[in-house]
Amino acid sequence: MPFVSMVSAKNKVDGSIKKQVLDFLQKLQVDDTAPGLHIEPMQKPRDKRARTGRVNDAWRAVLFKMDTEAGTHYVYYGTWHHDEAIKIARSTVLKLNLALGSPEFEDQGLIDDEPSQKERQDGPVLPPEAEPEQHGPQGADEQEGGTDVVPDWTNQLHGSWTPEKLVAEAGINADGAARAFEARTPAELNLVIDGLPETQGLVILGLANGEDLDSIREELGIEPIEPDLPEDETLDRVLRRSTGGFVFVGDNPDELREALESMDIERWRVFLHPEQRKYVDGRWNGSFRLSGGAGTGKTVVLLHRARALFRSNDKARILLTTYTRTLAKSLSTQLTKLDPKVPRVELGETGVSIFGMDQIAARVLKEATSEETEAATSAVLGPGRNLLTHRANSVADDLAAAVDLSNPELPANLLESGFLEQEYQSVVLANGVVDEKGYLRAPRQGRGTALNRTARKELWKVFAQFRRSHHMTDTATFSELAAIAASVLTARADRGQALPFDHVLVDEAQDFHAAHWMLLRALAPHGPDDLFIAEDSHQRIYGQKVPLSRFGIQIRGRSRRLRLNYRTTAENLAYAISLLRGGSYTDIEDAPESTSEYRSVRSGPAPHVVHASSQQAEAEAATDHIRRWIDARIAPNAIAVLVRAEARARLAVEALSKAGIAYSVLKGGAPADRDKVAVMTMHAAKGMEFERVVVMGAGADEIPAKWSFERLPEAEQADALLRERSLLYVAATRARDELVITTSGEPSGLLSD
Repeated sequence: MPFVSMVSAKNKVDGSIKKQVLDFLQKLQVDDTAPGLHIEPMQKPRDKRARTGRVNDAWRAVLFKMDTEAGTHYVYYGTWHHDEAIKIARSTVLKLNLALGSPEFEDQGLIDDEPSQKERQDGPVLPPEAEPEQHGPQGADEQEGGTDVVPDWTNQLHGSWTPEKLVAEAGINADGAARAFEARTPAELNLVIDGLPETQGLVILGLANGEDLDSIREELGIEPIEPDLPEDETLDRVLRRSTGGFVFVGDNPDELREALESMDIERWRVFLHPEQRKYVDGRWNGSFRLSGGAGTGKTVVLLHRARALFRSNDKARILLTTYTRTLAKSLSTQLTKLDPKVPRVELGETGVSIFGMDQIAARVLKEATSEETEAATSAVLGPGRNLLTHRANSVADDLAAAVDLSNPELPANLLESGFLEQEYQSVVLANGVVDEKGYLRAPRQGRGTALNRTARKELWKVFAQFRRSHHMTDTATFSELAAIAASVLTARADRGQALPFDHVLVDEAQDFHAAHWMLLRALAPHGPDDLFIAEDSHQRIYGQKVPLSRFGIQIRGRSRRLRLNYRTTAENLAYAISLLRGGSYTDIEDAPESTSEYRSVRSGPAPHVVHASSQQAEAEAATDHIRRWIDARIAPNAIAVLVRAEARARLAVEALSKAGIAYSVLKGGAPADRDKVAVMTMHAAKGMEFERVVVMGAGADEIPAKWSFERLPEAEQADALLRERSLLYVAATRARDELVITTSGEPSGLLSD
């Protein structure tokens, strides 16, 4: 029976024929001589191994056949319309790149054929999925730096490398090496990278960013090959153990189906890239932290790791969790796309549980005995009966009421609800404070504003009144419920009882607060691979900075960073990062966090900032861009309008309605209707992705939102302003391909020039 490998990174199958492609490949696995397959060699091919096979009357698969000692091995390259498939099969060569230790395809043009007009102008025609992104009106020529000045980054290549050295030592093909040296802007270099085989492109990108070749190889998991066998035998061996752009499915039809489906364009979000793979299969003697900017694949790693942990032990109890219920729902959907066979279960069962943190706390307390809950409530909230029947609808309003009732003698900025809520979560709950004495002694690491003993005594009046009011109505905040659930589990562990999980995987960890960390630590016993934490401090729009060591979570020496952005174009990424300038960011362990190492593997048009004279003109400019995208056949649900506040969302809706563009106003992470443009706040867009995005209302009066920080103490103001920068960064990085930002009046001071 023949074996089959597939090109994983670029192999997108037209949805209308996906089932027929699968049928064709499964028949190929059984008998490649079956007459209905029509496996045919090419006339005048660049590679004698090239074949095409009949998927149906209109479509043909392009294959490369190798006869090895282990048997016949086909590499499936893709499916195209008949004439195009013939042309691609004749011009494409399957090669083994010895310097990179990886197979790759290269289009070398046709033999003895008259070149097409495109070939005469641009060189060999690449397969459709490998063609560079086309730049719109705001393309490379309009970027800062233009083409007159060679930017500093080119010195990384020109200083240490030559085109000849790139070919001999780094495995870059001669044409790509020459064009990389001719590139004079980042956009031009990205166009070169787009046209190279994936691994070659990643190597060029790393070298241009100043990394040494050995570090790049280690990052991508590649090793040079010293061939000791004929090329086909070596290719067969490399393909069987490939962790990069190829998938070896052998003769197993189930693995073939899974591999083909994972390459569907709708499932690109769960594709695993080389830099990410080592964190899926890695094992650590304790908790581990993975950081990385937007689009670097942290969520993808978590999804694959959840599956890998279950596959290695189907008795394991695995939790995949994140900040909110809606983000958890998105994780569940993506895991189903990745592998529907992984069982989704409740807390404590074998398989993978996927819940938001508030859902977990509710489930722990629902399953707890009344005695457990009563003891935990007393330990967290102090003496007094509280049945936890009701939820605090507005913690800010309840704290304001507590201030009025307790009448503390403090300056107004220490009585702002934002400051009080963070103090309550990060100090009172985090330290298990139940009385004034405990608050006076509680450590306040991570809190910006210093408090003397008198201020603490006055603040405790507010917190004590806050709790008394809630005790009277059997009310609790969500943070308190998380702390109480953690107390229930900790008491069980102290009694020698089992905890719900063996492994806990955490997404969006930068948005967690102290009680969340208390609960997370209590969900699984200390041990190998107990907690795997993914975070990006630059996207912190909710959480508070609290040292994890306070909760018994030790990650020293077990922390790594993803640096390659596989989602956002280089142009969009550079602009989004520029929005963070002026802020000082630290990770969840309070270590400085930099953006200087982040880079993208994709290119596209530069972001476009529209400064309009009025809100009406701004709305018209936004809808003009959206109309252009729709006319270019971009699916409406691949387009989003993001705003800072709901008032601006109403203006966006009015403009879309007037322009005759269908829309959906989304809240809580709900997917957009296929035929409607999504409209939502920047907060609601967290964790979502779109091809095209308009960030509307980026004026000085709207972002940063002055109400969010101007009355806070000075240190807290700085932190709140960082959140506003992060919010704009989150909005900008929702765009995969094209980003438009609109303003009216004075632009926000957070915008990049």
